[in-house]
Amino acid sequence: MGDVPRRQHLSFGIWIATLLIAAWAFSGCIFGGESERDLSQYFPPPPQEGTQQTQDQAAGTAASIDGAADASQAYTPPAEELENLEVAPPSARFAVQSFFHLIATGDLRSAYQRTSTETRERITIDAFEQRYRDVWAEATIRGFTWEVIPQDDENASSHEVIIRYQTTFFGEIEEIVQARTLRQPHWVVDWTPDLMFTGLGSPGYLINALIETPPRGQIIDRNGVVLAGETDVTIVGVHWDSITDEVAVLNFFVERLNMAEEDVRALIYQDLPSYQFIPVAVLPIDTPPESIGEFERLASDGILLTRQTRRFYPFGSVAAHVIGYLQEINPEELAAWFVEGYRAGDMVGRDGIEQSFERALAGRRGGSLLVVDPIGRPVREIITRAPIPGADIRLTLDIRVQELAEAALGEQPGAVVAIDPRSGHILAMASYPRIDPNTIVDGVTQEEYETYFFDERQPFINRAVEQLYAPASTFKAITLAAALEGGGYEITDRISCPAQWMKVGDQPLRNWKDVDQGRLTLSQALAESCNTVFFEVGLNLDRVDERLLPSVASGFGFGQPTGILGLNEEPGVNPGPEWKNEHYNEAWFTGDTLNMSIGQGFVTVTVLQMANAYAALATNGVVSTPIIAQSIEPHGRPPEVIDRRSISVLPVSADTLEQLQAALRTTISQPYGTGFYVFQGSILRAAGKSGTSEDQIVESDAQADIGDEDSERDEEIDVELNSEQTGQDEPEDSADEPDDEEDEQSLNNVWFTGWANFEEPRLVVTVVLDNAKSGSDDAGPLVRQVLEGALLNNWVP
Repeated sequence: MGDVPRRQHLSFGIWIATLLIAAWAFSGCIFGGESERDLSQYFPPPPQEGTQQTQDQAAGTAASIDGAADASQAYTPPAEELENLEVAPPSARFAVQSFFHLIATGDLRSAYQRTSTETRERITIDAFEQRYRDVWAEATIRGFTWEVIPQDDENASSHEVIIRYQTTFFGEIEEIVQARTLRQPHWVVDWTPDLMFTGLGSPGYLINALIETPPRGQIIDRNGVVLAGETDVTIVGVHWDSITDEVAVLNFFVERLNMAEEDVRALIYQDLPSYQFIPVAVLPIDTPPESIGEFERLASDGILLTRQTRRFYPFGSVAAHVIGYLQEINPEELAAWFVEGYRAGDMVGRDGIEQSFERALAGRRGGSLLVVDPIGRPVREIITRAPIPGADIRLTLDIRVQELAEAALGEQPGAVVAIDPRSGHILAMASYPRIDPNTIVDGVTQEEYETYFFDERQPFINRAVEQLYAPASTFKAITLAAALEGGGYEITDRISCPAQWMKVGDQPLRNWKDVDQGRLTLSQALAESCNTVFFEVGLNLDRVDERLLPSVASGFGFGQPTGILGLNEEPGVNPGPEWKNEHYNEAWFTGDTLNMSIGQGFVTVTVLQMANAYAALATNGVVSTPIIAQSIEPHGRPPEVIDRRSISVLPVSADTLEQLQAALRTTISQPYGTGFYVFQGSILRAAGKSGTSEDQIVESDAQADIGDEDSERDEEIDVELNSEQTGQDEPEDSADEPDDEEDEQSLNNVWFTGWANFEEPRLVVTVVLDNAKSGSDDAGPLVRQVLEGALLNNWVP
């Protein structure tokens, strides 16, 4: 018995030895150089460190070791092998792998070379390419990954492939397709459109993305009043299959809807299918129900009604430049936004808030990706995406203040901005001429198109932010700031205010009053807006540093955008030596500083910039971004508040700021101030400044010898004749008014900017009129009207 275990042990050792010898001999057969059998496909090349393919192969090897899959079945050949069309595929699976690799890399023509003879008889290479591009475009495919499902027979006639499409619109789509293979004589893929999406293989079947457009968000004022929303409108049209009397149909639109016959004919006689509804006219929103009922009874005559949801602006042209309007998407936008679900005929934002917040207002389009039959019926739903309604945009506008500002402006070309200096919230922004956005949404006629687009007054321009003006005497507050901070002046310094000033050039520079005012303090000079005092100050600032005044102006926010979110704006021009050299290749002359010191010459600003600068002057001296879009309010989520941010701090000390505020108060509170008669009798304690800019200038090549103790230099001068009104501010100056003929030639851009109440500023209002005579006489009363209406009615807390 004891020998038995020993014999078993011995036989086991002999068995192991025999097995090792056999294995050695067999390995020589497989790996020996003389063998003609190519088994390289079973042994992947050494992994390249750091690549995704390395990680995938390592994962596959680990799975094989664990028994989860066979490495010989899971292996994917390297890209260079799959792309080499000169070598016949060694297996059916390899042909499938090569085909999908080439499709995934975008090499469609090479992929076509991996297809069968039958495939090439069914579809040309160009049509093959186009079919893929059309499907990818409709499904918004931007790439995909693929995986051939392992199976025991690598030369099976069909291979299951998992495709994971990455789409812009629908997200990831997983599709499982069956790739049939043939041997002709090497392995090829018998392609059909089913290899893109199952179900496409039937003749005439297509992919269709059925888009669902969500409700567009509202634009509301700060109190929730709807400024732009949606409403149902009734559209009257024709259906040719039902028309029995064409003349009666024409007469209906001409007589009942007051349309021109040629317009009606152009609409109804289109080359369209007879069964298609052709829209002809949109009924006014306030059309009585009984009239709509009459139209509905005309269906038997081929006149039909349909209802659509349209954008609607309840207040018409009020705040039109701020709100904007909708218009049909253009080809460039469509090409860029197609992947987001936009389609031809969609309405998108134009100008103002509608354009700037298009994405938020439009929401997220939803829809279904479908396989449809030749007549468009769905046969398979591939994936769906739910739409997300558009967010509301809450503005800082107060419709009451806005209507007040527009009523004050009336039909005078110009702009009004009303801003709360404490928060930077814009309560009103008016510009005239303006448009009614409802007419644009409904579609303009040729006559309306010519009225709007060829109007020389440019009604589409928002004059508050897109039009540049010379700031005129409103800029003198900035010149005074530079004088007090860097020019060595004190607010109590007295300077002569003659009717004419002759220290530069060979022609006199005039004050707006043609009498000598005597010696004025700088505070009085600002209140009386004496040009000749500010010429003197400008001359000395130029001697101190020619960059001093431009530098201070920059600190007030001029020459740069305010940063307002939601509106297009011009940055304006804050000129200086570097700017002039860049734009004119010329040096900066003393005359340029003199021009700038009274707010004329090269310097230009927007109405918003001036209002924002005076908001900083009226309060703490911090220039911040004005706010007109207060918050984005998605449905079901907290609002996204748009925060105010600081731009700069006024380049003045606290003492100087107080002195500037006091001087601007004097402009209105004292009889010699240019704004005194504007606010006479008002219970408001206002402060502010007027300005009148003339277009006429002195010859630009006039030379001046500037004498000073150290040197003489020739300077170019280009100085405006006038920076204030021509004697209309005070009744006693009325005798100096020019005659009617001169009036015709002296229309200017005129300004008035002011705030109230002085000690506790709640509202800054700035007005510019394009064609008027006097900042105080013409623009000033508008500022008073808006300030009193908003503050005395407690519309501004």
